Amino acid sequence: MKYLAEFHSKSKLPSRSISTLTDFHVFSTEKIDAIRPLLKKRLQAVQCEGDCCIVAVGSYGRHEASAQSDLDVYIIYSKKMPADTEKAINEIIRDTAKNAGIKCSVGFESISIDAMKKNIGGKKDTNPSITNRILFLLESECLYNEPFFSDAYEKILRKYLSDIIKSDNKPPRFLLSDIIRYYRTICVDYEFKTTEDNKEWAIRNIKLRFSRKGLYFGGIVILLNSLNKHNSTRYDYIIENLRLPFADKISHILLEQEMADTYKNILVLYADFLREIGKIRIRNHLDNLKKVDREKDKVFHDLTEMSRQFNADLLGLLNDCKWGDKNYLDFLVL
Repeated sequence: MKYLAEFHSKSKLPSRSISTLTDFHVFSTEKIDAIRPLLKKRLQAVQCEGDCCIVAVGSYGRHEASAQSDLDVYIIYSKKMPADTEKAINEIIRDTAKNAGIKCSVGFESISIDAMKKNIGGKKDTNPSITNRILFLLESECLYNEPFFSDAYEKILRKYLSDIIKSDNKPPRFLLSDIIRYYRTICVDYEFKTTEDNKEWAIRNIKLRFSRKGLYFGGIVILLNSLNKHNSTRYDYIIENLRLPFADKISHILLEQEMADTYKNILVLYADFLREIGKIRIRNHLDNLKKVDREKDKVFHDLTEMSRQFNADLLGLLNDCKWGDKNYLDFLVL
């Protein structure tokens, strides 16, 4: 990872924590590297070269996957894609992942680059649409067609950051607002899925407290820290750091703000979360836990207490850091 090793050398993270963060990153990277050439070879028979890319998000996009993780993946395309072509590509993705020992999740829909750019905040900007777009910006990895991926990424980011590109001293309010909107959307969506849709609640609850919050927090602190950069370099700074894994983003912020020792516990707690959620015993336990039993359940209680300290440390970091000459509450609340 880009900043974690330097952070560890200066802050002396516990060996258990650095080992966990590194192991999850290495596992994810090895699986992604194994899938890429297989996809490229098999997709030669499908007429989509240059017109689409395949994106991994979720735990693989964040480089936090374990053997228990599903692969969250979708297609971004430029031209209208025939239904049979899309179906063929998705079948190849699932089959290739299976051969690599990975299970593909369901629920992510293909999306055009035009739809991602033009519908921001509009009537057609549905939950799946905002999810595809924000995850693409914050936690994505390209599985196929890197040139298309990079071009699409920059087009969308430039759409969001036109305010800082065209004018000096302006904060990236547009992107900040949409990241905040996405985070609040998944918080509300959690309530629907676990009450109205009868989906597993406990593991979703813990992930919302850690990985989902980490995704949100990591995104906003990179944008806030861009306020400490010279106007001419802020766009390049954002594009270079916005997709970093959470541990790298936090390492970077703590190093730049000279708070490595003060808030290194954020990474200790996040490593503890990854270690626990990566255990099949813990995942099975949470999958089977009923809401009525949560108050007396030790596993859920311990993870919840960890998340409360994690939240307190994130808030402390947000308060103690310098974000240019701006009050961050102006952007995040008012």
